[in-house]
Amino acid sequence: MHRRAAAEICLAFAMNVARRFLRCVHVLRGEKFKNGAAVNAHKKHYFWDSVFLIAGMAIGASVLGLPVSLRSCGYWPALAGTLLVYLCTLASGVLLAQLFVANHDSDLPTLFRRHLGRSGAALFNASYFTLAFCLLVAYWSCLNGIFRSGALVVVVVGILLYLGLRHGFELLGEINGALTIVLIFSFAVLTISAFMGERVPAACLANWSELPMGLPIILCSFGYHQVVPIVCERLDYDSGRIKRALIVGTAIPLVFNATILTIGFRLFTALELAEAAKLGIPVFVLLKNRFGSDLFLYAGRLFSFCAIGTSMLGISMAMKGALRDIFKSNKILWQLVEVMIVLPLVPAIFKPQLFFIILDVAGGIFGNLIAGLLPVMPFLFPQRFRLRHLLLWSVFAAIFAVTCIKLL
Repeated sequence: MHRRAAAEICLAFAMNVARRFLRCVHVLRGEKFKNGAAVNAHKKHYFWDSVFLIAGMAIGASVLGLPVSLRSCGYWPALAGTLLVYLCTLASGVLLAQLFVANHDSDLPTLFRRHLGRSGAALFNASYFTLAFCLLVAYWSCLNGIFRSGALVVVVVGILLYLGLRHGFELLGEINGALTIVLIFSFAVLTISAFMGERVPAACLANWSELPMGLPIILCSFGYHQVVPIVCERLDYDSGRIKRALIVGTAIPLVFNATILTIGFRLFTALELAEAAKLGIPVFVLLKNRFGSDLFLYAGRLFSFCAIGTSMLGISMAMKGALRDIFKSNKILWQLVEVMIVLPLVPAIFKPQLFFIILDVAGGIFGNLIAGLLPVMPFLFPQRFRLRHLLLWSVFAAIFAVTCIKLL
């Protein structure tokens, strides 16, 4: 009975992925939906496409490094920090969506120019593209580091990005949806296999004073705000549907992060996690070494590929929209997009170990500005001021200060 149910789940999963890739082929061939019923059926996917876009953007390969990065905090402080950052980033995302619904701005640069003036827009633009560059360096370096044929994987991801950018957001959405489904499946395999293993006596460490130093990495695992303009447009600026998409889309990375923290602190001691940090290896390699099974290695690599692929697709979609909003020229747009995607390959190829260092800087400083400080700032003005907005902004300001202290 259990085997039959498992077979049915796997069949439904395979059919869903195949259907999405078939729709990608239709988009590449330029086929359009001819009748109203087909158009309405296609639009029903927009909500879940938006959910997958948010989840795929937030879930990066950094999720597999959370137990290693937060090893000095302990399980309960790490879990509490994850929940705190989730609530704050969800709140700031809802506030950012409210601004788009109110004004229907074309993208984030125009929105911040409207609400924060030229200086605020300049700060946003600098933070936005620096964050995009840092994340792309981190993801390219991770792809190069965890796969034996790193160059081949980089080429495959590069082809996906090129096809998606050339054929528009519809194809990118279909590719992203398919990869997100595979990502969830591979994570489920990884998780179930890990929990079926024998538990080892891990150190019950609870060092709350170390938690602030781990918040930048956690913040980077909940970054999705760059794609909020795309979500608002795809959902026709319907505030109710947008809010539901944000809640569901951010709940997926919350479950992922909490699960991987539980696995890491359930199966490994603080000494083992510290050794993994020195070697720069993620959790699935530790699992493979613990149980001697290549299943963890293959599932972990598949998860990492899909996590990085969805994040890079989200970054490229968001970057394309922001550059179009700034320059209003397709010629300049393509040149800049190609430079922004290819240039990070240089440091990633020569220094694959940059992954965790880059994520720390990107999450604590530039990700903080994009996901927290700047989106909340328009709500600190008298006409929109609420005490909860000030408290939310203060949390992001504290994380920003901690990151600066950590880097110094």
